[in-house]
Amino acid sequence: MGIPHDKDGGSGDRRAAALAATVDQLRVELEQLHAAARTTAVLEQAKGLLAERLGCGVAAAHTHLLEIARDSEIEPEVAARLLLTPEPGAPPAAGDRTPPAATAARLRAGSHTPAAPPPGPAPPAAGDLGTQIEQTQRIGNLGWGLWDLAAGEIHWSDQLFRIFGRDPAEGPLPLDRLPEHVIPRDVPLVVHLVRTLLDGTEKVDNEIRVVRAGETRDIRLMGEPVLDTFGVPIAVRCVCQDVTRWRLGERALKASRVQLERRLIAAERHQAIEMQRSILPLPEGIMSKPGLRAAVRYLPAGHSARVGGDWYETSAIEGEGVFLAIGDVSGHGLKAAAAMARLRNGLSGLAFSGAPPDRLLGWLNRLTMHWPTSLTATVLAGRYDPDERTLTWAQAGHLPPVLIREGKAITLEPPDGILLGASETPEFAVETTSLEPGDLLLLYTDGLVERRERGLQDGLDLLVHAASTSGSCDPEGVLDHVLEVFGGPNPNDDTCVLAVQIE
Repeated sequence: MGIPHDKDGGSGDRRAAALAATVDQLRVELEQLHAAARTTAVLEQAKGLLAERLGCGVAAAHTHLLEIARDSEIEPEVAARLLLTPEPGAPPAAGDRTPPAATAARLRAGSHTPAAPPPGPAPPAAGDLGTQIEQTQRIGNLGWGLWDLAAGEIHWSDQLFRIFGRDPAEGPLPLDRLPEHVIPRDVPLVVHLVRTLLDGTEKVDNEIRVVRAGETRDIRLMGEPVLDTFGVPIAVRCVCQDVTRWRLGERALKASRVQLERRLIAAERHQAIEMQRSILPLPEGIMSKPGLRAAVRYLPAGHSARVGGDWYETSAIEGEGVFLAIGDVSGHGLKAAAAMARLRNGLSGLAFSGAPPDRLLGWLNRLTMHWPTSLTATVLAGRYDPDERTLTWAQAGHLPPVLIREGKAITLEPPDGILLGASETPEFAVETTSLEPGDLLLLYTDGLVERRERGLQDGLDLLVHAASTSGSCDPEGVLDHVLEVFGGPNPNDDTCVLAVQIE
């Protein structure tokens, strides 16, 4: 019995292909469903966490989560994941032994749902204005008071008694006794507010902190004097609103935003560092190139949020000697790291053209000017000829090299050049420096010498002093001594130092 053939001339293959495509589509849709389920679970956990922090219901927590995501310009699920990520080394909150998922389930079950109002009369009719005003005061947690100075009478609403925690049988508070019921730090403020109202000078609208049954409450006090035809105050009327719950929510929400910002900064720093490591490898020990030996040190900024765009390059190009460069892109973070990668790779590629350094910087400036966003950078680029022992170099707003010869250090006079991105048609001059065996050049970025507690010139003078007193001709020994003199990483900027010793 032979193998059956499809009488439709290949339609079976088409059906198989269609079936395979359907299976692939189902797999994609299944993965999308799984991803949606994971996202939903993360959102629910974050909502539960916020609800617990803010002391509100799940719906209100969801609103706050969306606000945080909007203000941080990220997707809600990203904000949720960051809020749920424990901070490095942070211990769990005291008494918090419930996982977020369980918290969310418990919240959905109603444990944080606001308590229903106590049984009361049926909703008022539309025309019952007095009842509507009373209900409005209760819902808004606000009350009113009238101090009739002419008649010597005081009238408070029922809700104002509740706000101050005062028994109606004790009667309303005279204005001059109001400072007795606030925290000590608020007494001068309340005395001033009362005096302002009694003098009839202007309205007041301030928050004060009232002590009620041993608990501090945030109260918004809005008041105005009532004047007679002669401008003399005859009464004072005030409206007070208990805003404690809002202030607690604001503080908890602010803490959540701060936490999210810290984690966003940490995530960006991690990405920038990983990008730098992949683009800017830092070799250990000495790099041997034709006619020279080199070593490099790269120190990230001491501040966690400031990953910069410092870079260096040492490339041996056949027939062209050794190409040396160092640069610094303005700004910090991922944008600076990305710009650093573009400029470094661009200059490294252009260097193989054999063009002189000043022309290379002109081309690199054109690349900088066409960057999608505003960008500036400093660069020093040069070609070392091992046969002639000469360095031909140009600079674009970069600090000049330091030359160490026979234990003495000097700063080389730089050729003209402005930083990249400052002009469409800059002019770059070129300089040729003759070197001798044993000479050592230090190329560096401004993070080494420029710090907040020290001016640039003071930093340059310190660098020349450190280079002169290193007591070593070895590139690594010189680098270690210089960095020790400067006291470690710059808190606010990256530092890159390249030491090149002539053989």
